[in-house]
Amino acid sequence: MKKIFYLNFIAMLVLLSSGCKKMLDIKPVNSMMPVTIADYESVLLGGYPKLDFYFKTELMTDNAFVNLQTINGLERANEPWYVWAASHQMDGVADDPYWGQLYRSVYYANTVLDEFSKRSPSSADKVLFETVMGEAYALRAFSYFYLVNLYADVYAPETLAGQGVPMPLSALDVHQHTQNNVREPIEKVWGQIRKDIDQAGLLLMGKPEKGKYRFNYNSLQLFNARVKLFTGDNEGAIAASTIVMNTKGLFNMNETQAHIDEENQESYAFTSNYGMIDSDYKNEVLFFMAGRANNNIFYHGMNACKPAVELLDLCRRNGVADYRRYIFDSFADLNTADGVQTGPTIYNMFAKQENGSYHIGLKVSEAYVTRAEAYARLGRKELAIADLNNLLLNRIKKGAFVPLTLADFASQEDLLKRIYEERRVETAFEGGLRWFDLRRLGKPALTHVYKNGQVYTLKEKDPRYILQIPLSEQINSPEMPINKR
Repeated sequence: MKKIFYLNFIAMLVLLSSGCKKMLDIKPVNSMMPVTIADYESVLLGGYPKLDFYFKTELMTDNAFVNLQTINGLERANEPWYVWAASHQMDGVADDPYWGQLYRSVYYANTVLDEFSKRSPSSADKVLFETVMGEAYALRAFSYFYLVNLYADVYAPETLAGQGVPMPLSALDVHQHTQNNVREPIEKVWGQIRKDIDQAGLLLMGKPEKGKYRFNYNSLQLFNARVKLFTGDNEGAIAASTIVMNTKGLFNMNETQAHIDEENQESYAFTSNYGMIDSDYKNEVLFFMAGRANNNIFYHGMNACKPAVELLDLCRRNGVADYRRYIFDSFADLNTADGVQTGPTIYNMFAKQENGSYHIGLKVSEAYVTRAEAYARLGRKELAIADLNNLLLNRIKKGAFVPLTLADFASQEDLLKRIYEERRVETAFEGGLRWFDLRRLGKPALTHVYKNGQVYTLKEKDPRYILQIPLSEQINSPEMPINKR
């Protein structure tokens, strides 16, 4: 790649050419000014989120609890999330790294799209050109999906005209110092997400995959299925999920039995330098995202943050040997002081291994629970149950699996409840999906117990199911409506 100037120079040119437009609190990372298509590919790679911008949302869900018996406490910066404070930001802190990181991704995607809209690639460059452009559309859609799910209300007929998020569609709209930004309607933001996914699909179809840290056609279709499900397009969710399921296979967790047997004790199987992700389960992941997952806040024996016991109980339902229990079970002796401090659960997806592990953004099993939910909502119960059985066949110990039947579910609601349970287990701590599912499925009341046994409550349909607009944005855009509290 040619050695060239810092991308900050682009921002200066933008100011000169756009009449000093001011938009959103973006501070571009120093990068070299791109010239070739390969240069722009490097720019786009720099735009993929590098931090765990969604992970703390798990603290707000029923997937998490704080072990009050451990000698360690919850980090102060995590407390607002766990107790559903009026703001997730600490007092005196203006910048929100989640908001900033996602809009930075938008900026990088827009920079590529702006430039590529003016280019006609040579035949030799066409595949790379379309791949990078497709990824840019995908990254922009991905970023707006998270922004609208974090900082705006859910997608529903009664909310579509409500306040969404600012939505710049060109790098010309972005500058480090911002003011007077506008929140676009929720319907418009979701419409742009769908449009960007469609554009990305046309460009990425048939292109070679370039790694699990970048969007490709299959990971895009799984993301597409998620968006379709969230917006009530069940047929679309089925179609997109089917593309993934016909191309990518589930990992059969029975294959971990040999490793478990080698360790002699179950408690040693997924700990220390070997987490579940170190098995061939990693082959099920289509997209890794959001930085290093090693030493996350739900791992380590005596950390305060723990997976909810309900997750483990779902994996021990009716005494069935479900291999997913190894992801959550601490195997601690709760009759000892150390066992009490450890508690019943640990998140064993990632261990302390020296090799880097990254957060799971999209994996094949999400397609199964997504399609099952869509089938169930359309009244196609047999097809929904078939998807559940195909998933569970690959999760439950050989010889212990008993297929589900229509007779197991008295109603559509019973079937959906089981699908939600499997979805909860399969996607726990992945992509912020539990928080988003709680939002879209009615915003139920939740309780957390914290210091001195104090009970904190998130009421049903509580406005705190929506994160507050960051203080920095409130300062820069004083007329922007903020979220209710």
